[in-house]
Amino acid sequence: MNGEFIKAETMIIDDMRNANGEAEKADFCEATSERWCFVTDKVMGGVSEGSFETKVDGKDSHYNMQGNVSTANNGGFLQFRTTINDHPVGKLYKGIRIQVRGNNEEYAVHIRTKYLFLPWQYYQSKFLATSEWQVIELPLKDFKRSNFYQPSSVSSIDIQTLGIVAIGRDFQANIDLRYIELY
Repeated sequence: MNGEFIKAETMIIDDMRNANGEAEKADFCEATSERWCFVTDKVMGGVSEGSFETKVDGKDSHYNMQGNVSTANNGGFLQFRTTINDHPVGKLYKGIRIQVRGNNEEYAVHIRTKYLFLPWQYYQSKFLATSEWQVIELPLKDFKRSNFYQPSSVSSIDIQTLGIVAIGRDFQANIDLRYIELY
């Protein structure tokens, strides 16, 4: 290849559109090395309850996270996240594209980068998950940092994890993810 870059318009992180429902079965817990990790605010003393699983509707497979988000005891989140590996050298992406449906509630995508050291640090972009499948593009320039001392912007080459999060208020979460990619 003599130092040439392969040009790719997107970087698929996970795509269940053509899966057969036999996606890997992980024990979606903190510190797993499987594709997705399910985490609740119980890691910090919260009381939110939820679940994360692969679902199949006919020939269509997708991920589902559902549960009760509770702000009691200083909690308030459910999350499933994945690690980004093998980012193409020399390729910058401008955003995150997801295909989701939900229960007409607001959710967020959280990004963690190599510059974030504390577990409560992230960059966030919110979206509404309607009851119909929809493709949502979230430009990286619109992600908000969780603390003032974080770098003010995000570069795609620095992303280490991406998460879909139900956060910040008491509500019943129910969200499906069909695919997620950098664009």
